[in-house]
This record gives sequence, structure tokens and C-alpha cells, in this order.
Amino acid sequence: MRAMPSTAVKAHNRKAMTQYLYAHNHVTKQELERELGLSLPTITQNLRALEQDDIIRKGDLRESTGGRKAQAYEFNPDHRTAIGVTMRANEVRMCAVDLAGTVVERFSRTLPYRNMNAYYQRIGGIIENFAADVEKRHGPVLGVSFAIQGIICHDGSTIVFGNIMHNTGLTLDTIAQSIHRPCMMIHDSDASAMAELWFDKTITDAVCIYLERRPGGAVIVDGKLNQGPNLCNGAIEHMTLVPGGRECYCGQRGCMDPYCSPESLPEDHESIPGFFSVLEQGERHHRERMDEWLDYVTQAIVNARSVVAGDVIVGGEAAQYLEDDDIDDLKRRVVDHTPFGTERFTLRRSHCAEDQNIIGAALRYVETYLDGICSE
Repeated sequence: MRAMPSTAVKAHNRKAMTQYLYAHNHVTKQELERELGLSLPTITQNLRALEQDDIIRKGDLRESTGGRKAQAYEFNPDHRTAIGVTMRANEVRMCAVDLAGTVVERFSRTLPYRNMNAYYQRIGGIIENFAADVEKRHGPVLGVSFAIQGIICHDGSTIVFGNIMHNTGLTLDTIAQSIHRPCMMIHDSDASAMAELWFDKTITDAVCIYLERRPGGAVIVDGKLNQGPNLCNGAIEHMTLVPGGRECYCGQRGCMDPYCSPESLPEDHESIPGFFSVLEQGERHHRERMDEWLDYVTQAIVNARSVVAGDVIVGGEAAQYLEDDDIDDLKRRVVDHTPFGTERFTLRRSHCAEDQNIIGAALRYVETYLDGICSE
């Protein structure tokens, strides 16, 4: 077998050390020598280079076992950041995350959405100011990722279905016209699923169901987000749940959305939090409405699992109000309606992080950057 050229060996050693330091806290030279099988001169040289590039930093000294205290090193997650943004009807929200996926800065502003250049120019200025503030306190910004309430075309350049925000046909170039950094778009449900994967490395195959006011879904296969060739896998909100039923914002009738949205729970002049507050008091009529809603959610899950028979992650605004008993009840309902009743699967609540879709959007840039410095 032909030996790797010296430049390839050096690159391999650097990435191996970076990957180990990213995965382990407070690592000494001796531990790197033992775990990676590298010589101390190689380790010393790479540590010096990684520290100069700000990728790692010195940590605390280890307790002495008789000789000199060993210097520990740690990955510096703050040497790069990424920004996630979501534009809603009356607000723009954004988060900056570091390379550990930790939110280091947040910002929101009340701003009515308008699908016009003046709006995107203003948004661009707000994002640029936010990014500049982030970079004063943290590392350079890798890019800006928009969590979009709509379906994105296969190359990520255009919103091909934007009925919620009335922006079908909107391009990334238009949104980012005043932003002087790399930008991308991702479906907001896919972004939330990205965060699920980040915070729980044990997920393999799963259907994510986000019970937001405009529900959505995502598919995870082999531990990775599976968007499909057209970036629209998991759009369960538009599966037919009741043929000829309630009208959906997509123009069709009987979709999952109008039946599984938490907006269908409250009565007139009642808020969603108000509904769940009364429900906790045991009011019978609210319990009946909740049972009917759970039946629809159950059927949506059963339908989705007939295609991807993995675990189920239930998130979104409504999931924040579901107690453990509600999650157990939902799983029992799913099992009762599943032809393969003996099948084993997990149904659990989402990570439900604040601004989860915005964080997940930003993590697309983080993931790409880490692949570049850690992976072969």
C-alpha cells in the first residue's frame, strides 16, 4: 500500500486531534499520545498550531500526581459562530450559536412582514448589525440561515410553496440582498429536526411532528435529516386526514393542518394557553375537545409511521402543554390504531428548546464547518 504524502499525514493528524479535543474536555498531551497513538513532538506541534488558530485554548492544570502539573487543553467553541433567523407575521427573531450549539446571543424586534424589497433591506441591516455585535464578543460569523415557513426548491434558492407568508417565488438573493455573508434557507420543521439531532445523538430513525399553529414534520433516517431530492420530505401537514373535510390554507380540504393545529382547540375568544389552563381544572367540554384533537394527532402519526416506521418525536407549541401522562396516552392511541400492535417504538416529547427552529437553522453552518476541521 502506498504511503500517504507528508501533507496528507499532517492534515490527518491535525483533524484527528481537533476531533478528539472537540469530543473531550480538558485533554492533556499524554492522553492524546495514548488515545491517538501520535508522538509527543507531533502533538506539541499541532497543539501550538491549533492554539494559534484559536481553535483550542489552554485549560486548567491537572492535579499533580507527584511531578509537574500537566497542562490541559480544550476546544474553543466560541472561535466561530452562526446565525439563525426566522421572519414571522409581526416579528423577526434571531439567535447566534457557537460551535457547541450554545446560544450566545439573541435578538427580536417587532416588525410587520412585507414581501417587498424595502422589508428585506431593513431585515438585512438588522442582521448585519446583530452579526457585527456578535463578532465583537465572539468568533467570526460563518453564515446566516433562515428558517422558512414554506417549502424550498431542490437547490435552496427559492421558496416554491409559501402560502403561510404569501411569498411563493421569493428567492434567497432577494432576502439576502443587504447581507454581506453566506446565507441559506431551510424549512423551519427541518431546522427543528436538526436541533433534535444535535441535542440527542442517539436518534436513528424518527418521524418528527411539530404541533405548531401551522403544524409541520420532518424525517430522520440513519441519524441524519432526510429532506429528499426536493427538500419536502416530512410535509405531513398536507396529508389528507379527513377526505373533503375542513379547508386548509394550501387550498385543499381535509389536510392534517386544520385538525392538528392547537388553534383548533380553544373556543371563541379563548387563547391556547387559556384552553390548557381550563383543561387542567378538569372541565368536561375541554376534555372532550382535547380527546378529539388527540384522535386526529394519533391518526396523523399512524399515517406517517406507515411510511417511516421509526420512533416519533412530538414537538411544537402544543407539546409544551403535554404532560408525561398525555404522551403515554398518545402512544397508547397510536399502538391501538397500528396494525402491527406488537411493534416496538418510542414516542417522546421534543427537546422543545426555546427558538429551536432558529437554533437548528444556524447549526447547518456549524455542522459544515465542523466537518471541515474534524472529518477526513
